[in-house]
Amino acid sequence: MKYINLIAAFSMILSLSSCATKQIKGEDDLIKFAKSNCFFWYFKSQGIDTTEIRKVTTGVVEMSTYSADKFQKVAFLVKGYSPDVSTKNNVNKELSKCFTLGTDKDFISKLHAISEL
Repeated sequence: MKYINLIAAFSMILSLSSCATKQIKGEDDLIKFAKSNCFFWYFKSQGIDTTEIRKVTTGVVEMSTYSADKFQKVAFLVKGYSPDVSTKNNVNKELSKCFTLGTDKDFISKLHAISEL
C-alpha cells in the first residue's frame, strides 16, 4: 500500500511539474515584459522617474531566451493597446490597462502570435 501511495504521489508531482514548466516557458517572459513596459509608459506619462521600472523591464529581457526583436514588437503592441475599460473611480486608463492586458484574450492572442514568429 505504501508503494502505491508513493508511486501515485510521484506521478502527480511529475504531471504537475511538466504542466507548470510548459505554461511558464510559453508567453510568461513576454507577458512579464508587457506588464512592466505598460507601467513604464504610465510612469513616463505621469512624469514619474522610470529608472527602477526600466531595470525590471531590462531584467526580463536579459533573462529571457526570446530575441530583442520580439520584445520590441511587444513594446509596440503595449503602446498601441487601448482596451475599452471602465473604472469605478475614474482611474487613469493608461494605468488600468496595465492590469487588464494579462487577461485580455485579444491581447494574449496577439502576444502568442509574436511568440510564434
